[in-house]
Amino acid sequence: MKPVVIDRLEDLKWEECICPLCGTSESQTVLMNKEPLTEGQFGYKVHPVICTCGLVYLNPRWDAPTYSRFYKNYYDDLYRLDEKEDYGIEGIKRNTKEIFNRISQYIELIKPKNIIDVGCGSGAGFLYLNEVLDDVKYYGVESSEDSIQKLEKMGVKVVDSDLEGDWTKTYNGFFDLLIMRHVVEHILHPIDALTKIAKTLHSDGIAYIAVPDMMRPRVKLRDYEKWWEYYFRAVHPYYYSKETLFTLLNMCGLEVLAFGEENDEIWCVVNTKITNQGSKERTNSYDEQIRVLEKYLP
Repeated sequence: MKPVVIDRLEDLKWEECICPLCGTSESQTVLMNKEPLTEGQFGYKVHPVICTCGLVYLNPRWDAPTYSRFYKNYYDDLYRLDEKEDYGIEGIKRNTKEIFNRISQYIELIKPKNIIDVGCGSGAGFLYLNEVLDDVKYYGVESSEDSIQKLEKMGVKVVDSDLEGDWTKTYNGFFDLLIMRHVVEHILHPIDALTKIAKTLHSDGIAYIAVPDMMRPRVKLRDYEKWWEYYFRAVHPYYYSKETLFTLLNMCGLEVLAFGEENDEIWCVVNTKITNQGSKERTNSYDEQIRVLEKYLP
């Protein structure tokens, strides 16, 4: 598959941003061979920096309209897993089975009736959930027009095409289970978005969240010689460690009930029954993150 070159889009725009965890712009450029690292996946230029609190993020990054056009017109061709020969629908079902096994004890407790998958693609994950759950209504957030058509044919209600949209207002306290697998790293404004999304959980509901692990980046790859060209992506404005992710979730009113660090990712189960909401405590994993970058980058 020939990759799309985003720089050829009309009116490509970049924007400066600040760290959402500490609200500052004090950061250090991520270096490779003593020069700023700019080589991103599929040849798209990236500008990763590391904040003094330890969060790695892109600055500058594309602005919101550029991202919107990319997700609508180009994302499927590059990232849609259900159409990849080495992954396909069965691969997505395996991912969903893994999620289900990780949260099975909570499933038994809450017996979910309304489940939403944010960034659900064409709905292959729902196919697995249908095999193990009864009497459940499925909802999704998805931007791909082709995927939306497939979801609607499956009976999935698509609540919005934008995960940072206004759909949260309609579903306050509604969902028993919310799934966000490798989605949080895509969110441009994570504090605002996750705070609103958290409010869609029922008082006894849970959310499953998983992101790539910046402390343990996937450096052994099948089809990439340079791991950073795979790992650093224009579509990932943020790169979380366990420390920075959990700080973010706490700031958004979410408490971590369980977590794991497996297969180069961090996953966790959260709810809204947080005991220290409003805490001013912040992470500082800067030194450790620098060591990881220096270890793996030339």
